[in-house]
Amino acid sequence: MEEVKTVQLEPAVKQRKKVKISRIVIYTILGLWTLFLFLPVYTLIVSSITPAEEASASTFTWFPAHPTLQPYVDLFVHDPYIVRIGLPTLVYGFINTMWITLLPVVVGLVVSGLSAYAYSKLDFPGRRMIFKIAFAISMIPLGAFSVISFLFYDLIGWTESALPLIIPGLFGSMNTVFFLKMYYETVPNEILEAARIDGKGTFGVFFSMLLPLAVPAFIAQFIFGFVGGYNSYMGPLLYLPQDDASTWTLQLALSKMQEIFPNDVNIRCASMLLGMVPLVVLYCFCQKLFIEGISVGGVKG
Repeated sequence: MEEVKTVQLEPAVKQRKKVKISRIVIYTILGLWTLFLFLPVYTLIVSSITPAEEASASTFTWFPAHPTLQPYVDLFVHDPYIVRIGLPTLVYGFINTMWITLLPVVVGLVVSGLSAYAYSKLDFPGRRMIFKIAFAISMIPLGAFSVISFLFYDLIGWTESALPLIIPGLFGSMNTVFFLKMYYETVPNEILEAARIDGKGTFGVFFSMLLPLAVPAFIAQFIFGFVGGYNSYMGPLLYLPQDDASTWTLQLALSKMQEIFPNDVNIRCASMLLGMVPLVVLYCFCQKLFIEGISVGGVKG
């Protein structure tokens, strides 16, 4: 009997060893990958708190001998554009980025949600064909229209302003429509019919039923849209006045740090690190809803 028990226990022991070894390998790979991703951020942090004397040295130190926050102070105090625009360049850039990005993202998200609702739950002639045409057009890279778009906006007098960065986004995004349409199609029609029986109209069904059900999906798409607008550089570079610092977005302001502080690597690193803070804060607060929205869209799509 003892020999039989020993024989029966051996496969279980071997299985546990295999599981432990596989976990060790996976955790090791993930740890190395995390270290690889964090290394550039660590370099920024160390460089931003390095005194000017150490920063000017040819060799990089993994941690400064005399760490200081003076580069962050100099970033706001010694900015030459304060005299012209009344605020540091980064502050103006952050304010401009917020209203230029949030307005089209929020309005466009509602428009995309309504469009997805129409494609998935409303019955009208040519619904499938219109969706296929719109989706096919969305597959064309936006870079193919950059020259044409600039000529068009210049013709109607929108260049040297933020209108080309705001107005197109107010009409939504086909990627968002496609994502939300997949989610809406999983919602039973009986729920919507019950809302209509209660006296809800077309828009009432959307705002009272579908929108609350799809909050995680909307949050996920909002984060995608906000991050894309926040990090946008080419659009502001093309359309915003380059000689007026009060109109720059944050990405333009960060690119101008090379000209404002040409010999101060620590100050430029401090500016880049500050530029990352809003996105990190946004992700920390919306992490749960973001992951839920992605998983809902993936599983139900």
